[in-house]
Amino acid sequence: MKKIWEHPWGYAEGFIVAAGVLLAGILLQLAAGNIETALFASPVNTIIGALFIAVLFVIHFLAGKKRVVRWLSSVYATIPALATLLLLAMILGLIPQFAAGTPAEQLPSHPFTSLGWYRMTTSWPFVLLCFYNLTILGLTILKRSTRKQTWRDIGFYLNHLGLFIALLGGILGSADMERLTMTIQKGQVEWRGSLQTGEIKELPLAIQLDTFMIEEYEPKLVIIENETGKMLSATRPESYMFEGVGKTTQLAGVALTITDYLPHAAIFRDSTFMNVVPMMMEGATTALKVKASKPGLAQPVEGWVSNGSYLFPPIFLQIDDETSVAMPMQEIKKYSSHVTTFTENGKTKEAVIEVNKPIQVEDWMIYQYSYDDTKGKYSDTSVFELVRDPWLKVVYTGIFMLLAGALFLFIAGPKKKAS
Repeated sequence: MKKIWEHPWGYAEGFIVAAGVLLAGILLQLAAGNIETALFASPVNTIIGALFIAVLFVIHFLAGKKRVVRWLSSVYATIPALATLLLLAMILGLIPQFAAGTPAEQLPSHPFTSLGWYRMTTSWPFVLLCFYNLTILGLTILKRSTRKQTWRDIGFYLNHLGLFIALLGGILGSADMERLTMTIQKGQVEWRGSLQTGEIKELPLAIQLDTFMIEEYEPKLVIIENETGKMLSATRPESYMFEGVGKTTQLAGVALTITDYLPHAAIFRDSTFMNVVPMMMEGATTALKVKASKPGLAQPVEGWVSNGSYLFPPIFLQIDDETSVAMPMQEIKKYSSHVTTFTENGKTKEAVIEVNKPIQVEDWMIYQYSYDDTKGKYSDTSVFELVRDPWLKVVYTGIFMLLAGALFLFIAGPKKKAS
C-alpha cells in the first residue's frame, strides 16, 4: 500500500494540502481578523495581480517538470481544492452576509464571527483558497500550452482562461468597489453619498429628484383578535383584497359586505364621535365601510376600517369582545424615481429608476434602494444606492469567455475516437 506523501501523490495528499491552506487561513483570521480591502485598492491590487501571474510563469518555466508542480496541475489537486472552496461557498450561501466595512460591533455575537463567516469574501480562509485554486488553474493552463495544439483546444482555453480571469478579477476588484447611499428630497440636487462607515463623500456626479411615485395594491381586510392583534384563523390567516363596493366575502367565520370605499379619506374623531370624509390632499388614508356579521351576533355591525397614514391613526371595526375587522398597510406594487443626472463633463440625462431597473451614469450604477417609509405613498424622499466597480469589465470578459467556451464545446461535440 502506498504511504502518504509517497510519489505519485493522489487525492489523499490533495485533501491534506487543501486542508492545510484552509487551516492557515483560519489561523490568520483569528490573529488578524478580516482583510481590510481598502489597503489593497488600486494600484496595489493591480501590482499583486501582475506579480501573481509572473510567479506562475516563473514556476512553470523553472520548475514545470518537477513532481509537485505537475501534481498541482492534475486532477488529484484540483478536485480537493474545489471541494474545499465549495464548502466555504455553501457556508456563504447559508449564513447572512454583511458588507465588508461593517463595524465589528454590528456583527452577530457568535463564534462564527471570529472565523469571518459573516463577511466570507474578505476572510483569510476564503481568499487563500481562491488563490490556491487560481494557482492550480494557472499552472494547468500553462501545462496545456506546452503540448501540441489542435483546434479543439480553443474550448479548453476559453473555459479555463475565462474562469481564471473572472475569479482573479473578482478577488482583486473587490478592493476598488465603491458602494454608497444617497438620500434626495423631491426638487433637490445631491452630489454627496454616505459610505457604509457613515462617512460623507463627494461624487463626480449629481442627481436631481424630479418626482417620486408609489403604486399600491388594493387594500385588504383581515379579522384580528382584540387581545393579541393576531390575524385569524390562527393556523392559516385569511385576508380579502378589495374588489369593489357591494362585494361580500367570508373571513374566519365572519361574513363581510363592502358598503362604501374612500381611496382618499380624512378621519375626524374625539372621545365620543368619529367621522370619515373624502379628502384629496397629502396625508389622506384609505377607508372601507364594512358590514360584518357572524353566528351568535344579535345583529350585524357596520363601520369604517382604515389602515391610517402619517396624519391619521388606523381605525378598526369591533365585531364583538373577541374579534375586529382591520386593514393592514397596503402592499407596495412599484415605486420609481424620475431623475435628472449631471456629470462633471457637462452631460445630463433624464431617466426613471425602479427596483431591479437601475441606470448607468459613466462608471456608476444607480439603484432604487428605499424611500421615506414613515410617509408611505406620500413620501417625497428617495434613497439610491450607487455602485462603482472598475473591475467589472474584467469579470464580464472572463464570464463571456466561459460562455463562448461552453458554446464551442457544444458545437464541436465529443472528441471522436480513432477507429
